[in-house]
Amino acid sequence: MELMIFILEIIGTVAFSISGAVAAMDSDMDLLGIAVLGMTTAVGGGIVRDIVLGATPPNAFRQPVFLLISLATIVLLLIGVQLWKNSDRLPNIISPHLIGLVNASDAIGLGAFTMTGANVAINMGYGEGMLLVVFVAMLTGVGGGVMRDLFTMKKPYIFMKHIYAFASLIGAVMYFILRHHINANLAMALSAGAIVLIRYISARYNLSLPKFNFRAQ
Repeated sequence: MELMIFILEIIGTVAFSISGAVAAMDSDMDLLGIAVLGMTTAVGGGIVRDIVLGATPPNAFRQPVFLLISLATIVLLLIGVQLWKNSDRLPNIISPHLIGLVNASDAIGLGAFTMTGANVAINMGYGEGMLLVVFVAMLTGVGGGVMRDLFTMKKPYIFMKHIYAFASLIGAVMYFILRHHINANLAMALSAGAIVLIRYISARYNLSLPKFNFRAQ
């Protein structure tokens, strides 16, 4: 179980680091801004989760391995971007798939961190409180993305477009139920996979939850 959680945390850290760094570059931030936003996106949800659960200082500062993984991911990404800019052929190969790669990394990060958030709450003794476990799982999954959007002065993506926070909610509830009936690792894998699949389908077919406003149609 601990190995599975660690693997998910690494996957989520790498995925959200890419998402945050790309958003920073898209907002024309400098090198420091790219590094800070990439790391904030990667560990932000976990920091807020730990504060809510009273686990202070947050784990990101007590065990900085994930900050280091995030920083290494960002450095590799920047090297890749520089090679891309200096190549005649690479942009033509990558550009058509860039949005898909960013969306995929975001979906994978959401699935991974939703599961790790649920497990932190469960391991702290709140395993029978469905509301708390699901809330903490969602907070861990979407928190970094919300910070990323706020730092780039955008409305949080999770409330605006496609099925994002709702996918995290479905996966968290699914995991809470399944872990009582099947192997916990299998429950995590199935639930994280469901989140990624929902995110992929919603992005692929431009699906969103209904919106309501006071403007005349």
